[in-house]
Amino acid sequence: MGICKIFDPYPKENKEDFFDNDEVLDEIIKLIEGKFWPLLVGPKRTGKTSILKILSKELEGIYVDASGVKTLRGLGNMLLKNALNLKLKVDLKVISIELTKRPVTAIQELLSNLDSKVIFIDEAQNVASPWFISILSVAYNTSQVKFAFSGSMIGLSKIISGKSKKAKFKGRPIVEVNINPWDDNTSMQFLKEGAKRCSINIAEGEIEDAVRTYRGIPGWLTYYGNFRSLGYPHDRAKQLVLNIARNIIKDEIEEFGEIEKTIIRALTLVERARWGDLKKVTEALLKREINDSSFTHALNQLVNARVVNKKVGDNTYSLIDPLYKEVLSTPY
Repeated sequence: MGICKIFDPYPKENKEDFFDNDEVLDEIIKLIEGKFWPLLVGPKRTGKTSILKILSKELEGIYVDASGVKTLRGLGNMLLKNALNLKLKVDLKVISIELTKRPVTAIQELLSNLDSKVIFIDEAQNVASPWFISILSVAYNTSQVKFAFSGSMIGLSKIISGKSKKAKFKGRPIVEVNINPWDDNTSMQFLKEGAKRCSINIAEGEIEDAVRTYRGIPGWLTYYGNFRSLGYPHDRAKQLVLNIARNIIKDEIEEFGEIEKTIIRALTLVERARWGDLKKVTEALLKREINDSSFTHALNQLVNARVVNKKVGDNTYSLIDPLYKEVLSTPY
């Protein structure tokens, strides 16, 4: 039995397999055509990678997964690998050698020969260094190449556009596009449409329960739909999704420091909390007091990483991904 495309948990590459975000796709294409550089910002598992891959295929661009890239040389090698099938006027072997010695110069030379190609860089926060900003600035002012980015960090547009003391990006064509979790109605329509396309039966009550459980996170809804399309019943499908989430989320949490981890655990105990109340719960879990500035910094890190949502109206904080609470309900 093959995987039903709409419920395929891998990032989508074809527009017809993607659900709901036609407006976002159209907006990004419009921005690129207007010589702006879109930056998709949103929580993990909300479809940013799928959007970049689909647009890369639609626009015959170059897609770069920067999630494992740690250096400019690594970024250059990925760009070079994707450029091998292109008919360029430059000798790619020379650029390959240059990458080992002068990666900034080599990348600039490669970009200058890509004409009006669009380069889609996924998880751009991993390469957003002052040197990278300098490369973007030169590319914007001296070539026709275009960029689109994605990331999970609030403030990434400020970093990439060089609005800092260390680097200045004179062109600043960055336009931020927010990718948010779905509302309940969209989540419900996704599961119903998926059930229809995959010729499977998901009861109305089961759909409603899944919508409550996954609270608009497309990634988890897709996993659930995939397990249902493979013949698993509702409760077993939910358990299998939780098993997957447990490994993924624990790895994500390990990237944070002690205070950030404890704030996350505190937010599994309260649905929504104000700064002062959240600090008290966090201190109780840590069994020590936390300096106000240290706590605020840690909390802002989680907000910037799109793990925690800050509601502007009443200044309360909550976890964006509901499965964080499920995963952390037992000690790790």
